[in-house]
Amino acid sequence: MNWNNPDAYPGESEEEYIARKNGESQSATGLMFVISKVFIIALKIFAVFGVFLYTGFLLSQKLLGAEADKPKIWVFTLIFTYFIFCIIYFLKGTIIGLKVNNRKLWILPWAICVIICCFVPAYIVKSLVAGLFNPAERQGIWSIGLSWGAFVLFLLYVYGIYQFKTPNAPKILHWSYALGLKISL
Repeated sequence: MNWNNPDAYPGESEEEYIARKNGESQSATGLMFVISKVFIIALKIFAVFGVFLYTGFLLSQKLLGAEADKPKIWVFTLIFTYFIFCIIYFLKGTIIGLKVNNRKLWILPWAICVIICCFVPAYIVKSLVAGLFNPAERQGIWSIGLSWGAFVLFLLYVYGIYQFKTPNAPKILHWSYALGLKISL
């Protein structure tokens, strides 16, 4: 047994041991990066769309009552979430239609969409970042700076996802976008 390398295989040379350990280390590092990327993607999806999913969940619970079974609540949650997104993309269609007609009224649906779709999720992210700090340190410059920095960065990130002033919509929501565009033209 090699006392310097207690986990070395029998008959393994020092160079073989170092090469094997480097390979294991690189594999573990790569796995950690993959896991962290998946976690960050899931966190972004939840932060951007979670507000609407939670709103659909609350609506379905309110409509069906406490005695409803869970599969029915989740089906209605998805239906309500879809209709919430239909309303958002309907407003996006009206924004584009009013802007094409050079009517200043486009600012009103744009402001509604930005507040609902961008400010609310960004405020939730700000609260999560502030919650990472000790309650005694939350009034410190680092806590305030990082939480408001996260707010601004996430606000810009979400605004970039929705692109309220560009004429595009997902295929599943295109009908509501087209209806808003048709009404506003």
